[in-house]
Amino acid sequence: MEGIIGYGAYIPRNRIKVEEIAKVWGADAASYKRGLMLEEKSVPSLDQDTITMSVEAAKYALRR
Repeated sequence: MEGIIGYGAYIPRNRIKVEEIAKVWGADAASYKRGLMLEEKSVPSLDQDTITMSVEAAKYALRR
């Protein structure tokens, strides 16, 4: 069989509230919530980067 037969995804466990993002940017949190349609956002740990997250996603793909 050829082609894509599965996929894997990884979402970091850490979260940051939209209020914190708005505070850093000096913006209104309510407008960010409406614009982004989010309450919180996932963020990587200090020891995570695109490579480590890609490897985790690949592991999930291989398990499927």
